[in-house]
Amino acid sequence: MEIKDYITGIISIIAIVISVIAYLQNSRIEKRQLRIVKLEEMLEITHILMGNYQYFEDTNFFKNDILKGIKDNPEKENYNRQINALNQISESIELQKKLTRLYVLSNSYLPKNELKDKVGIFISVYTSLAENTMSNPYKIIELPFNDFPKRWDFLNFTHEIQNELIEEMDLGYKNSIENKNTFEKEFKKRYKLK
Repeated sequence: MEIKDYITGIISIIAIVISVIAYLQNSRIEKRQLRIVKLEEMLEITHILMGNYQYFEDTNFFKNDILKGIKDNPEKENYNRQINALNQISESIELQKKLTRLYVLSNSYLPKNELKDKVGIFISVYTSLAENTMSNPYKIIELPFNDFPKRWDFLNFTHEIQNELIEEMDLGYKNSIENKNTFEKEFKKRYKLK
């Protein structure tokens, strides 16, 4: 064998090693990108559900007043209309599909830690609330949750989950989600809004 053949062989081996390294690195990057997409989907689902929580909470409050006899018969018609509206909201946001998807995503893309448990509680609370208001609007049933947090408490809990999901993405951002917008005052001043 000539020196030329050795050089060609060494270059071929180096090229193969570089290709394997590139393949492994690409595979790792693709998995990370897929995980980020799934975590973003979890953020989206929690945002949609958080935005509609108040309707379920209001209906549950109304239900408790009706069943305790605090509200009289004419109010039952309003309650029935509210139940119908809640069913429409549930259909428009595809509540059951979103809760199921959130369950699958959390079990598939989150490690077994406190965040996964928080998402599980989020799902349980929302499922119990939907079951209590839509599936059984005229009777009290025993569920994992029979009392529900007020909307502002649920908002804080959801923001906590969302911020932890963002941290889980490991893109360098922390506590990105909050209730206040610091630019609102500047915006109103700039455009002379009240």
